[in-house]
This record gives sequence, structure tokens and C-alpha cells, in this order.
Amino acid sequence: MAMDSYARPGASAFEIQKLLRDAIAIAVEGRRLIVGTATLTAVIALLALRMIEPSYTATLIVGPTVADGLLGRGTPLPDLPAGSILDGAAHGAGEKMSYYERFLYEMTSLNVANELASSPEIMRRVFEAMWDAKNESWNPDPGLFPRMRRMLSDLAGRKSWAAPDGRDLARFLRSRVQVQQIGNTPLRRIVYRHADPEFARLLLNRLYATTERQLRSIAVKGNALMIEEYQKMARTTSDLEHKRALWATLIGHEQFSMMMNVDLPLAADLMEAASCDVLPDTPDPAIVMPIAFAAGLVLGLVLVFIRVTTETLPRFATHP
Repeated sequence: MAMDSYARPGASAFEIQKLLRDAIAIAVEGRRLIVGTATLTAVIALLALRMIEPSYTATLIVGPTVADGLLGRGTPLPDLPAGSILDGAAHGAGEKMSYYERFLYEMTSLNVANELASSPEIMRRVFEAMWDAKNESWNPDPGLFPRMRRMLSDLAGRKSWAAPDGRDLARFLRSRVQVQQIGNTPLRRIVYRHADPEFARLLLNRLYATTERQLRSIAVKGNALMIEEYQKMARTTSDLEHKRALWATLIGHEQFSMMMNVDLPLAADLMEAASCDVLPDTPDPAIVMPIAFAAGLVLGLVLVFIRVTTETLPRFATHP
């Protein structure tokens, strides 16, 4: 019994070594098929790369404005008890949203998209497949999946297509514009890829300018209303302490109003304007070709072992 227990591990190791030697022998014997499959896969990948239109990556870097002062102060939401629910979302007490946080959200929001949708040069390039430049009109997307979707909608008796608008642009921006944090800093890298580098830069610059302008407009209007309200309250109150507190608050809003006349960013500093590399970077042949060749090697090995298996099985069937 003891001899058997010591012999089994040695036997299993010998069997594994034999299997490895047999596998290597089979691979060496079928090396032509393996190399041929890898080469064919690499050639197919190369042809696919020549057919795919390369794209350029445009990047724009933004950062928060000064942490202190009028332009950098956060806009508080209404103070709520911790754990309370507003519009279905749980909030803590005294939550604040800075102008910078609002900027990052509003950049791909419907409000910004609606303003950009009024620019024909933006809409016609984003939804280029649906724009008929010859007739200067919008047509349904000729792609396979859009056509299938329209067909199913027609069968269900629903409206199957409409010209692209701000909502479509907002969905496009949320899916194609990426916001990446740079390390552990508050800086954000905004990335967009397109076949035309000029348009990629144009879209990111327009996104930044439109979002900043809308937030500034909202801040100016809200501040003007607050000034009007505080002035009205200061005129009607008779309590001196109350009047003094109102005037102190009013001075702060008036200072904010004066700062809005200065041509400085309110929500996000433009650290680097949109830029692209001279050469396209997607898809990258230096990455695609090695992966395709390695996949071809694996596929070739699988084909060799399948061939050996199919040749071996009939022998076992005829010679039990």
C-alpha cells in the first residue's frame, strides 16, 4: 500500500510530461497551419484597419476656479435634515454644490445640448449619416440597426423616426464625451474622438464656452433677483439690527454682481484648450496587429488539435 501511494504522484507527473511532449509534437507537426492561420488573421486585421476610418482624440483640460472669494464660493442647496428625501433622493444636512460641480454636470445636459443644437454645423457633423447635403434635409439613418428599429416601430404602430434635436444631441454627448479625473487632483480631462480633428476641437471648445456662459447667465439673473429682494426687505423693515444685517448681505451680492462684469470664468478655468495629436490614434495598428497575430496563433493551435482529434477518432472506432 505504501509503495502504491508513493508511485501515484510519480506516475501522474510522468503522464503530464507525456501529454506536454505530445502536445508540443502535435503543434510542431502542424506548424504550417498555425503560422498560416496567424498570418491570415494579421492580414485580415490589416485590411480591416485600411477600411476603418481612423479617428483623432481631442482633449480639453479644466479645473475649478479659486477656492475662496466670490467666484469660487459654492451655491448651497436648501438646508435639509440628514437623511431627508427630496425628489426621490436622500440628502444630508447643509449640502453644497460648487459652480465647478455644476459645470461638470451641465456640460452634457439638455440645456447645453439645446443651445448647441441650434448650430447647423454641429448637428450636421454629429448626425452626418442622417444629413443629406445635396437636398439639405434630414433623412433616417441608413444603418442596419436603425433600420431594424424603425421596422419594429412601424410594426408596433409607433412613430419610427424624427429629425435629430437637442435630446438626441444630449444622449450623444453623454455617450461619446468622456470626463476623466487627472490623478488625485480636481482637474478633469474632457475627451472626444472624431474622424475630423478640427471638428473634435470645435465641439469641445463649444461645450466649454456654452456651459460657462449658461452658468454665468443663471448666476447673474439669480443674483439680480436676490439684490432686488434684499433692497425691498431693507426698505420695509424698521428693526435696525435686521436692517444692518440685510445691508451687509446686500453688499456681498453687489460685490458678486461687479465681479460678474469681469471677463473671468465663473465655474471652470480652462487649463488647456482643446487639442489633437497630428496623427490619428484610434484604432492603433501597433496594438491591433499583435493582438490579431496572437489570436491567429491560438486559433491555429485549436485547428491543429481538432484535426488530430478527427483523424484519431476513426482509428479508435475501427480498432476497439
